Formats: sequence, C-alpha cells, structure tokens
Amino acid sequence: MKLILTLLTAVLILCGCGGSARGPSVTLVSVKFEDTTALETTAKFTLRLSNENTEPVHITGEVHKIYLNGLYVGKGLSDQTIDLPRLSTTTHDVTVHLSNIALVTRLKPIIESKSFEYRVASVFHGKSWMDRMSSENTGKLELKDLVPVLNETNTPPTAVQQ
Repeated sequence: MKLILTLLTAVLILCGCGGSARGPSVTLVSVKFEDTTALETTAKFTLRLSNENTEPVHITGEVHKIYLNGLYVGKGLSDQTIDLPRLSTTTHDVTVHLSNIALVTRLKPIIESKSFEYRVASVFHGKSWMDRMSSENTGKLELKDLVPVLNETNTPPTAVQQ
C-alpha cells in the first residue's frame, strides 16, 4: 500500500511539472504566398513572439496551428533556436503548407468580406521534454485598412528628385 501511494505521488508530481507553461504570445504580422503546385500552396507567416515574462525564454522548436475565420488553414513547424529576452518581442517566419482545395474554399469568403479573424495556437519546446510552453492568441485584420493610398491618377506615389 505504501508503494502504491509513493508511486501515485510521484506520478502526480511529474504530471504537474510536465504541464504546459504559458509561452510567448503570438500575433500574425504578415502572410506571403510563395510556391504553388496543383495540390499545395506554401505560405510564409510572419509571427511576432512577445515574451511578457520577467525571465528570458529559450525556444528550441515551435508548432503553430493557424485558423482563419474559425477554420483550420494549416500548421507551421520550426526547429529554429530562439532566445527571447525578458519583456521583449521578435518576429519570426514560419512556413505553412496549405491544401489548394482547402485554400480556395476558405479564402473566398475572407476576400469577399474584406476582413478576417485569426487564431494562432502555439506550442513551444525548450531545452528538455519538460520545458514545454503553449499559448493561444486571436486577432482581427481589416483588409480595407491595408489598401495603399493612391494619388489622383491612381498610381503609387513616387519620390521627387531635386
């Protein structure tokens, strides 16, 4: 009986230590579509990682699940090592492979609505298997706010040389 109680206590302690701590917050900065094939499109999502903790964070790998308007679009993986100082931010590119069939059905309503909500669910890995952090962040982007302002001739502004 004493052995069972000791084993149960050890399991509870390990489960408590192995849980996901709060990781850096992640916001979507930009999306760039790169390679396109018949079945897949590759996109680079630029993410801003913000460490709101008073201790630095050492990241050895990341998994980011990306949702647009509540629909799962794809997953980005990174094995890059990032040292994020305390109370700081950095931007980071993550490659996401999108299914073209899913991309067409998901992006059409977004383009028509001129805005979208996004959610990024992230898992960060540290130096050991016990150093695992997670975060989930949401935001909204209005596409009409991203339209460049044109002059009266509808051409982009040019630099004036003197």
